[in-house]
Amino acid sequence: MTETDPLPLKELAPEDQLALAALLRMLVRLDGRFTDAEQEALQDLALSMGERRFWGVMDDAAQRLPDDESIRQCALRVTDADAREMIYVALLRVAESDVIQPREAGLLDWLRQKWNIRDAPTAYRD
Repeated sequence: MTETDPLPLKELAPEDQLALAALLRMLVRLDGRFTDAEQEALQDLALSMGERRFWGVMDDAAQRLPDDESIRQCALRVTDADAREMIYVALLRVAESDVIQPREAGLLDWLRQKWNIRDAPTAYRD
Protein backbone atom coordinates (compact mmCIF):
# COMPACT_ATOMS: atom_id res chain seq x y z
CA MET A 1 0.00 0.00 0.00
CA THR A 2 1.54 3.27 -1.03
CA GLU A 3 0.68 6.66 0.31
CA THR A 4 -1.73 7.41 -2.54
CA ASP A 5 -3.36 4.03 -3.21
CA PRO A 6 -7.06 3.91 -2.38
CA LEU A 7 -7.63 1.76 0.68
CA PRO A 8 -10.06 -1.15 0.18
CA LEU A 9 -12.01 -0.23 3.31
CA LYS A 10 -15.09 -2.08 2.05
CA GLU A 11 -13.15 -5.30 2.70
CA LEU A 12 -12.88 -4.66 6.44
CA ALA A 13 -15.15 -6.72 8.67
CA PRO A 14 -17.99 -4.67 10.22
CA GLU A 15 -16.35 -4.63 13.68
CA ASP A 16 -13.06 -3.52 12.12
CA GLN A 17 -14.90 -0.74 10.28
CA LEU A 18 -16.33 0.31 13.64
CA ALA A 19 -12.83 0.39 15.15
CA LEU A 20 -11.59 2.46 12.20
CA ALA A 21 -14.42 4.96 12.59
CA ALA A 22 -13.94 5.26 16.34
CA LEU A 23 -10.19 5.72 16.00
CA LEU A 24 -10.72 8.35 13.30
CA ARG A 25 -13.11 10.25 15.57
CA MET A 26 -10.56 10.04 18.39
CA LEU A 27 -7.68 11.14 16.15
CA VAL A 28 -9.53 14.19 14.86
CA ARG A 29 -10.52 15.14 18.41
CA LEU A 30 -7.02 14.87 19.87
CA ASP A 31 -5.64 18.17 18.63
CA GLY A 32 -8.87 20.04 19.37
CA ARG A 33 -9.32 21.17 15.77
CA PHE A 34 -11.05 19.67 12.73
CA THR A 35 -9.15 21.17 9.83
CA ASP A 36 -10.19 21.42 6.19
CA ALA A 37 -7.32 19.07 5.34
CA GLU A 38 -8.60 16.46 7.81
CA GLN A 39 -12.09 16.85 6.40
CA GLU A 40 -10.77 16.21 2.87
CA ALA A 41 -8.81 13.17 4.07
CA LEU A 42 -11.95 11.77 5.73
CA GLN A 43 -13.92 12.38 2.55
CA ASP A 44 -11.33 10.36 0.59
CA LEU A 45 -11.79 7.49 3.05
CA ALA A 46 -15.57 7.82 2.75
CA LEU A 47 -15.32 7.44 -1.01
CA SER A 48 -13.18 4.35 -0.53
CA MET A 49 -15.69 2.65 1.78
CA GLY A 50 -18.82 4.10 0.23
CA GLU A 51 -20.05 7.39 1.60
CA ARG A 52 -23.33 6.20 3.09
CA ARG A 53 -21.64 3.25 4.81
CA PHE A 54 -18.70 5.35 6.06
CA TRP A 55 -20.78 8.11 7.63
CA GLY A 56 -23.20 5.55 9.05
CA VAL A 57 -20.33 3.72 10.74
CA MET A 58 -18.97 7.04 12.02
CA ASP A 59 -22.36 7.77 13.62
CA ASP A 60 -22.52 4.23 15.02
CA ALA A 61 -19.04 4.62 16.53
CA ALA A 62 -20.08 7.85 18.24
CA GLN A 63 -23.04 6.08 19.85
CA ARG A 64 -21.40 2.77 20.76
CA LEU A 65 -17.92 3.98 21.72
CA PRO A 66 -18.35 7.32 23.49
CA ASP A 67 -14.98 7.60 25.25
CA ASP A 68 -11.29 6.97 24.65
CA GLU A 69 -11.20 3.81 26.78
CA SER A 70 -14.03 2.13 24.87
CA ILE A 71 -12.34 3.10 21.59
CA ARG A 72 -9.02 1.62 22.70
CA GLN A 73 -10.75 -1.58 23.81
CA CYS A 74 -12.45 -1.84 20.42
CA ALA A 75 -9.10 -1.32 18.69
CA LEU A 76 -7.58 -4.16 20.71
CA ARG A 77 -10.25 -6.50 19.31
CA VAL A 78 -8.93 -5.99 15.76
CA THR A 79 -6.86 -9.14 15.27
CA ASP A 80 -6.39 -9.45 11.51
CA ALA A 81 -2.94 -8.12 10.50
CA ASP A 82 -4.16 -6.80 7.13
CA ALA A 83 -7.05 -4.99 8.80
CA ARG A 84 -4.68 -3.49 11.36
CA GLU A 85 -2.38 -2.22 8.62
CA MET A 86 -5.26 -0.77 6.61
CA ILE A 87 -6.70 1.01 9.66
CA TYR A 88 -3.27 2.30 10.65
CA VAL A 89 -2.60 3.66 7.15
CA ALA A 90 -6.03 5.33 7.08
CA LEU A 91 -5.33 7.02 10.42
CA LEU A 92 -1.89 8.04 9.26
CA ARG A 93 -3.29 9.65 6.12
CA VAL A 94 -5.71 11.73 8.15
CA ALA A 95 -3.04 12.70 10.69
CA GLU A 96 -0.62 13.67 7.92
CA SER A 97 -3.22 15.70 6.05
CA ASP A 98 -2.04 18.65 8.11
CA VAL A 99 0.69 18.46 10.76
CA ILE A 100 0.86 15.43 13.05
CA GLN A 101 0.38 16.79 16.54
CA PRO A 102 2.06 15.13 19.56
CA ARG A 103 -1.21 13.64 20.85
CA GLU A 104 -1.98 12.22 17.39
CA ALA A 105 1.52 10.74 17.27
CA GLY A 106 0.85 9.22 20.69
CA LEU A 107 -2.22 7.39 19.39
CA LEU A 108 -0.32 6.15 16.34
CA ASP A 109 2.54 4.96 18.57
CA TRP A 110 0.09 3.19 20.89
CA LEU A 111 -1.44 1.34 17.93
CA ARG A 112 1.99 0.40 16.59
CA GLN A 113 2.88 -1.08 19.98
CA LYS A 114 -0.43 -2.85 20.69
CA TRP A 115 -0.84 -4.14 17.14
CA ASN A 116 2.83 -5.07 16.87
CA ILE A 117 3.37 -3.01 13.71
CA ARG A 118 7.10 -3.28 13.16
CA ASP A 119 7.50 -1.43 9.89
CA ALA A 120 5.39 1.68 9.89
CA PRO A 121 4.59 3.04 6.46
CA THR A 122 7.38 5.22 5.11
CA ALA A 123 5.56 8.43 5.94
CA TYR A 124 5.81 7.82 9.70
CA ARG A 125 8.98 6.72 11.38
CA ASP A 126 10.36 7.62 14.77
